[in-house]
Amino acid sequence: MMTIATKTATQNLLRVFKCSEESPSMSQPLPVIENCDHCSACCRRTPIPPFQPGEEAVWDVPAEWLIPIHARIAADQHFDLLPCVWLDQTADRCLRYAHRPQACRNFQINNDLCRLSR
Repeated sequence: MMTIATKTATQNLLRVFKCSEESPSMSQPLPVIENCDHCSACCRRTPIPPFQPGEEAVWDVPAEWLIPIHARIAADQHFDLLPCVWLDQTADRCLRYAHRPQACRNFQINNDLCRLSR
């Protein structure tokens, strides 16, 4: 079953990629990957951790970690162009991996969204 956050992320990815269909990476076959190490492609297309309402409490997310999320939402920034606020772009890893939302935990490697992200 697809959650609201996953469905929204899917719609955002599809909308972004419809605008960039002429990208060379979309016309070339992508390799099958075995793990997410040093990839972070999905996080580069999801501007905030896609928590469901109240899910932050389930994962015991400290309030100070939510500040950048609320700031980005309040700024009403163009989300399609921003990476997740929890992404360490240098290491290509989630800064809060143990506290990531269920939508991130359910993201399947090599599925259509994964391939579209890359």
